[in-house]
Amino acid sequence: MSKNGKAVTEDTIITIGQDIPLEKYRAFFRKTIEGFAPEIYCGDFQSWLKTHTGKTLREAIEDYHNKQPSKNMEEILEEHRFSIISETDKDFISAFDKEIIKLGYDFSGKIGSGFVWGPYMIVWSKVGVQAKKVAARIFIRDNHIVLRLFFGKVDAHQTYIENAPAYIKEVFLEGHGDCNCNPEKEDCRMRKTYTIDGKQIKKCSGVVYEFYSPTIEKLSDYVGLLSEFYPIKKAKRA
Repeated sequence: MSKNGKAVTEDTIITIGQDIPLEKYRAFFRKTIEGFAPEIYCGDFQSWLKTHTGKTLREAIEDYHNKQPSKNMEEILEEHRFSIISETDKDFISAFDKEIIKLGYDFSGKIGSGFVWGPYMIVWSKVGVQAKKVAARIFIRDNHIVLRLFFGKVDAHQTYIENAPAYIKEVFLEGHGDCNCNPEKEDCRMRKTYTIDGKQIKKCSGVVYEFYSPTIEKLSDYVGLLSEFYPIKKAKRA
């Protein structure tokens, strides 16, 4: 029964923030639809439900069953617009996508504009959360790609970085992306400051941690670096 004493049935009209709580709706769909998982379409249950406001639960069930799953990465990269990159680059993107999914991040089935970074950009963000936390992007440019990873609290991972392969370690040390504020602002929100090999590094967060022309041969090290900063949290015991 809902708060107003009426049972939730297939004829119930979906409203948000009124007399039926989200968990009541969620419980109904989970009972009615085997393997109910709306996050594969839009990231979270509430966003999916909002797209059905004003419809009956029966209509929402029909829409769910009729919804066509998003294309996978391989299918999207077959589109003509991605003929600007090589099959080798496409293979890397597909392989990277499969690995980062295991860490709980996906690209939502969409590859959009790259804005100032290139014709196209792929963004991988945390699945199942409202505030999208981005872990990686790939900029698709004419004839090459760039992998950019996003990290915070670098000092907490100092030992890992100092012992990483040279091509991983160098993105934390090289001059690309160095802070060039002049005069230096004390509380610049874009500055990342950390220490590697006893040297203090100051970077501008807008242009850091980029790997040019990444390869499948180095994939395990890119994923290892991501796993260091974004470990899979173990489920709490009941």
